[in-house]
Amino acid sequence: MFAKLSTALVALLSLTSSSHALRLEIEGRRIPHDQVLQRRASLAGSSPLANSADLQYTTTVKVGGQDFAVLIDTGSSDLWVAGDLSSATQDTGKAATISYASGGATGPVKLGTVEFSGFTIPNQAFIMVTPDADHTAGQGLIGLGPSAGSVVFQTFSSADEGITVLDNIFIQNTTTPNYITFTLGRLNDPSEVFPGNLTVGEILPGHANITSQPKLAVTDVSIGNSANQHFQVLLDADGFLGPDGQAIPYKSVVKSTSNKQQATVVVDTGFSLPQVPATIASGIYSRFQGAELVNDTDVGQIWLVPCTHEVNITLKFGGVSFPVHPLDATVDPTIFGLKKKTTSAGVTACLGVFQPVSFNTGSDPSYDIIFGMAFLRNVYTLVNFGDFVDHATTKADPYIQFLSTTNTTDAHLDFVNSRLGGVDTTNGTVLLAPASQPTTSDSSGNSLVDSFNKHRTYYIIAASVLGGLVLLVLGAWIFQSRRTRSRGVYKQLNLPQQSGAAGVPPMYQYQQTQPYGSHPPEYNAERPYDPPTEHVPYHNPFEARH
Repeated sequence: MFAKLSTALVALLSLTSSSHALRLEIEGRRIPHDQVLQRRASLAGSSPLANSADLQYTTTVKVGGQDFAVLIDTGSSDLWVAGDLSSATQDTGKAATISYASGGATGPVKLGTVEFSGFTIPNQAFIMVTPDADHTAGQGLIGLGPSAGSVVFQTFSSADEGITVLDNIFIQNTTTPNYITFTLGRLNDPSEVFPGNLTVGEILPGHANITSQPKLAVTDVSIGNSANQHFQVLLDADGFLGPDGQAIPYKSVVKSTSNKQQATVVVDTGFSLPQVPATIASGIYSRFQGAELVNDTDVGQIWLVPCTHEVNITLKFGGVSFPVHPLDATVDPTIFGLKKKTTSAGVTACLGVFQPVSFNTGSDPSYDIIFGMAFLRNVYTLVNFGDFVDHATTKADPYIQFLSTTNTTDAHLDFVNSRLGGVDTTNGTVLLAPASQPTTSDSSGNSLVDSFNKHRTYYIIAASVLGGLVLLVLGAWIFQSRRTRSRGVYKQLNLPQQSGAAGVPPMYQYQQTQPYGSHPPEYNAERPYDPPTEHVPYHNPFEARH
């Protein structure tokens, strides 16, 4: 492990004294259906694009003297822009391709002057993408993740070339602390922009308490899997609290996690719907009357929940509780530009934002959960790169700090005003039994108790007939047993499983009728040490469809 940084006080003093730190505003806008761009299919070494029915947070970056509106993404590490900058940049003779579940982005790797967050970086490597229907001129993306995941960096043979934007800032400005912070805002008016802020080496005014919050160590992936290194931390044991305030049981699938009750969580600003194990999604939404798990044509496998249900969940990191705003736990699909949803009973439905993982995580996953915008709108986030910075001269563990920004009382009032027209009807909500203690219903939605009461007489008659048959069989068996015992022969009575009998499916099992999205490449057992050439461990559920 790396050496620890000095105390939070020293860190805070160094941040406030930095002359190079700068804050810039970012904007979150909803993307209409007719402006489809494709989101990345992977975490590692890829850059996300905006997608249909999505929400993107952007800021302005100047490349080669031209302004570009770029997406902010902590889940990737490269800069690319769509436009012709041939006359203002230097060609490297190299090209880079970023693969997506549907389509991708490719172009020559150029060197040019980049201005970002008040910093000027000469000879910055980036991908120049030719504008087309999927890559709008004047737009792009800036990846703020660890440099190990950079596709551009991997195209160069020298360790001094292809360095990411943030690494260059930290290397060239030694007085700038190696961290970024950001907030993502929330609005209910579809015509407005979502407010947000991004800082490099600076704390937002009024948020100084973040430096005293628990430092959540970024977990390391194996050396052979370094291209999949992302900003990922451990959720507390039993740290996912459901609507009843009780922990939703979960066992981590990450082999390197010593305490399997702790889930590994990737922090990704470019991801709209958090991806969680199916058991956790069920533990949240199956508790509400009328909620249904469906295979939706727009977003894939997801829970639909009547919009009038207030869903409250809490996450725990480092012993600190972080409540999630109920407007972030379910969302009106029309906010994303999607069509209105209804349950099978015809009730207006919202999307259960914490979506069951809708992709193949592979044979050796490095994470359990992906927390994107829906969680990050509830916290002020500080990401310290430690010695993730390429060419770092000091050794320090990278870490993340969260400062809660959601007040549960205010959040409840927001929900009442937004979803219930100002009339609080939530007191009458009765949670259903957890998935581990299901209340079984027949196909009409009636409970089995009601069904029994309606058909009591028939059941009694059937039970009497069955009981008589059992007595006859038992009598015959006793008679035969006595005859067998008199001969001194003993045979063990076995009840073999019926040939071809199908097992009863577990409660809440969901069988997807059609595979959704693409799956990552399978692990090659014959060449386990080959470096990855294409990274597609997961995709965004809002994948563009044509």
